[in-house]
Amino acid sequence: MTQHPDIPSSPAPRRAARRARSAGAALLAVVALVGSAVLPAAAAPTADRTPASAPSAGALRAAAADGTVDVSVTEISHPVARPGDEVTVRASVTNGTDEVLDGAQARLSVDYLALTSRVQIAAWSESGLDDPVYGDGDSTDVPRLEPGESATVSFTYDPAAAAPQGFGARRLAVTVDGAAGRLGVARSFLVYDADAAERVPLKLSVLAAVTSPPTDPSDPTGAALELAQQTADGQRLDGVLEVAEKSPVSLAVDPDLMGSAAESDDPELQEWYERMLAAAGTTTTFTLPDHDPDLAALAHGGRVATGSHSFLRAPRAGGWSVPDTWRTDLAWPADGVVPDLETFALATKVGRSNVVVGAGGLAYDGSGTVTGRANVRTPSGLARAVVTDETLTQAFLSATDLAPTAATTAAQVSQEGGPGAEAGSGTTATTAAEGAQRLLAETAAIVSQAPFDPPSLSIVAPRSWTPDADAANAILDTLGQVDWISPTTLDALLAQDPPAVGRTPLPEHAPAKAELSPQSVNELERARDAVVTFSSVAGAQDDLVWQPGVARLIAPLAVARRADPGLREQVRRQVLDESNAVVRGSLTVVPRQDINFITDVGNIPVRVRNGLDVDATVTVVLRPDHPRLTIDERATETVPAGQELDVQVPVRAIGSGDVEVTAQVLTPTGARINDDSSFQVRVRAGWEEVGTWIAAGLVALLFLAGIWRTVRRGRSPNRATREDVEEALGGVPAAEPTSTATSTTAPTTS
Repeated sequence: MTQHPDIPSSPAPRRAARRARSAGAALLAVVALVGSAVLPAAAAPTADRTPASAPSAGALRAAAADGTVDVSVTEISHPVARPGDEVTVRASVTNGTDEVLDGAQARLSVDYLALTSRVQIAAWSESGLDDPVYGDGDSTDVPRLEPGESATVSFTYDPAAAAPQGFGARRLAVTVDGAAGRLGVARSFLVYDADAAERVPLKLSVLAAVTSPPTDPSDPTGAALELAQQTADGQRLDGVLEVAEKSPVSLAVDPDLMGSAAESDDPELQEWYERMLAAAGTTTTFTLPDHDPDLAALAHGGRVATGSHSFLRAPRAGGWSVPDTWRTDLAWPADGVVPDLETFALATKVGRSNVVVGAGGLAYDGSGTVTGRANVRTPSGLARAVVTDETLTQAFLSATDLAPTAATTAAQVSQEGGPGAEAGSGTTATTAAEGAQRLLAETAAIVSQAPFDPPSLSIVAPRSWTPDADAANAILDTLGQVDWISPTTLDALLAQDPPAVGRTPLPEHAPAKAELSPQSVNELERARDAVVTFSSVAGAQDDLVWQPGVARLIAPLAVARRADPGLREQVRRQVLDESNAVVRGSLTVVPRQDINFITDVGNIPVRVRNGLDVDATVTVVLRPDHPRLTIDERATETVPAGQELDVQVPVRAIGSGDVEVTAQVLTPTGARINDDSSFQVRVRAGWEEVGTWIAAGLVALLFLAGIWRTVRRGRSPNRATREDVEEALGGVPAAEPTSTATSTTAPTTS
């Protein structure tokens, strides 16, 4: 809807406004007299035409009333009128003042002259409340409106009455006038095709992003809830889905978002996922790097990694697999800023040589419009740029974006390189009818200037685009029905050769204020290196360690985090602390008391605690501070998940004395895991052998002493005698001992 500035309501400002407008009226009169001489011939109205509704001094005074009267075109029955058509135009009038609006009249004006250049179209669209309107039309009374009330007014227009000629957009305006003059105006276009000639259509593609909102990496439950909210009916990602299902738009998708949706237990989120997957399969779909990291911030960091464990190849939720038909060669830098050559070079280096350029980057140096394709040479190779048509994009967003940061063009994006402050409106800046007519007018002017070889152009909706799906689909449907536009997908534009024209060069190095600083990026890179190195302790299960670590660290690098640098810094510090706790606190040496080492060769036990959920293989190294204790070799053991284990380290003593020993826990690749742990070893080399001989000697002495004592004492006086035995048997003589000798009897002789 056309918005007008609030007008001061107190007497003093009102008087000042009147004085300013009186001077403006005089100036306007002068401009009206010489306008045809000052304006370009193509843009100025003909000299013999009088404006249909020229503002008077009374009109200027009326504009000083409190609030605004808002006028917007809501319907044009024939977006492209032809001879014989009767056009119905409907407009909405809203009383934004604090007083009753009564006795106002609405008037339709349609100019018969065609606008054949985009400069003319822009000039008409940007005209203010008090600028003139041209042409004849119908008029009607506006119903009495209380403050805040709205009413619809309708007009019927017969183009044949003005006998317009040729092909192109005509100025259309709906004005509302009161007793004192003009109160509001809506400016739009009526495209008229008098000859219905065949034209070579221009190719127009629309690109939309499917990315997740910024979430807390330490709160996966909250992140899942946020994603479910974004995909709920009427929300941003639901709107993108509805547009993708019904209109020919190309998609740029964050695969991590799809992975999160795929593994969700929420049935509504699951349904959204299935529908989005189906819609993406019917159009050209590109993947963004997982988690949509800020390419410019990484490029300006200076030491960005590009390997399989880098931020640009980060793991995605659930290990979700990208469909084979999706393309993986697109880079989309942050919205609202012109990417520099360093960003292009990084994108090309990682295989994403098709780069989206918005915010007026690579602008055509000449007049007119050329195909939105350019080649950019970088140290990493040739990049293919998709140059966004900012005017078409703005017209489309103004009529379709419900987001607080709607109308996300360079003029409405903060100079810091991120979206401006969110205010929240829930309405679009213009109606769907106004947006469609602006796009039809722009494209008609482009085709008129190059009827045999029209350019190919693109509309790129920013990541924050919260579409009014009905409006977006209606506009795209209207564009698809005219014969001078051929809706297509982004790959068709990428397949074209760039025109050999001059363009505004890209800057070599131009960091935006809203992006993460190089120092901060480097800290995240070092933490990522540490996590990846540490993950080797898990062996074949290293992905269970490094993947959640990298996914946590990439959170501050998301493009969506540019909107709130303060919160992003908090998140960055949080993930660095969490990452450091995992790397340095998961595998630790259990403190112990001093050790007595009394042998020449032996083992010193070092107890290692494993706080990970997977078994960890570690190497323990001892470093004594004196050569009287030497380390034979390192010891490597696998510590079970969640348990402790004594790692036996072989050592050798070559002297006696106290030795301070430092224990280091290393990964299998030799990287130190955490701070060293120290303890004291009392080395007494050879004491074990001496002790053994002493013990053996003591045992021998005790044995000999026992024998000597027994011999020295002789027969014991307590030993029982024969008489003691007989007495015990009751007087029975004790049996004589049987002789063991053999008796021999002499032979008898007869």
